[in-house]
Amino acid sequence: MLLTEYDKKAIAEAVQKAELGTSGEIVFALTDASGHYHHADLQGALAGSIIATAVYLMLPTPQTIGMVIWIELISFALFRALIPRFPLRRWFISSREMDESVHEAAFREFYASGLYKTRELNGVLIYLSCLERRVVVLADRGIHEKMGNPHWNDVRDKIIQGIRQGKPREGICAAIETCGKALAAHFPRRTDDSNELPDEVIDRKKLGTLPGSADDYSGMRPPRDA
Repeated sequence: MLLTEYDKKAIAEAVQKAELGTSGEIVFALTDASGHYHHADLQGALAGSIIATAVYLMLPTPQTIGMVIWIELISFALFRALIPRFPLRRWFISSREMDESVHEAAFREFYASGLYKTRELNGVLIYLSCLERRVVVLADRGIHEKMGNPHWNDVRDKIIQGIRQGKPREGICAAIETCGKALAAHFPRRTDDSNELPDEVIDRKKLGTLPGSADDYSGMRPPRDA
């Protein structure tokens, strides 16, 4: 588990604090995986079945065709059930496929969370996908045009550095603080501002779903990402 409930509460408080001085909105979302990757589960199960069969054939005991078939079937079913629960499935997914899945899921999350509705187009999504070990920062046009990709790369790298150091909560909170300062500099809070979106962490594992499909948001203006 990358983040505890205490961590999520601290992150929500960091979002709330970062938004105090700005009309912008920050959303932090995470998920176990941004794609279903069924092919990876099947390939992993097949590999596990082959290994189990090879081990059986190396045993110094009499072997039969029937037993080989049973080992293949049982081991395949066992690995098929276990592979999705472990990060080993990453071995069967290309880096390009993971990049595409995470960016598409982040795009969907941007709209599913309502960030596209901000009055001044100044919503920022920080999206963390654990299986793929990817972080995507999506900023709406209003703030992206003022900051550019280098700034969002810095936000992303703070989180990556925190995770590598075993301090994911600290890295995420630092990234949120950086976003808040940028938003406050260009979109200071107004007297009539209200908190347009909830500050709580969006945990897709807890919700048990991925945010819609790409077709649900076709035709909408795209945010800018790092």
